[in-house]
Amino acid sequence: MAENLTAARDAEARSIDLAQAEPWLLAAEWREPLYERVIQAGSRLAGVAAFFAALGATGYWLLG
Repeated sequence: MAENLTAARDAEARSIDLAQAEPWLLAAEWREPLYERVIQAGSRLAGVAAFFAALGATGYWLLG
């Protein structure tokens, strides 16, 4: 178990070193500006809402 913890700690230290040395290797959510993430979240929410609205309309049409 100690070996797993050591390996995890080493992997975390390696990823931190990479992020500090090469910022372009960061995950996309850390590179993108906040407004882009907000727009993407709103777009995703609108897509989910449209899907459920279409699903409800189809159900209403089939049942009614």
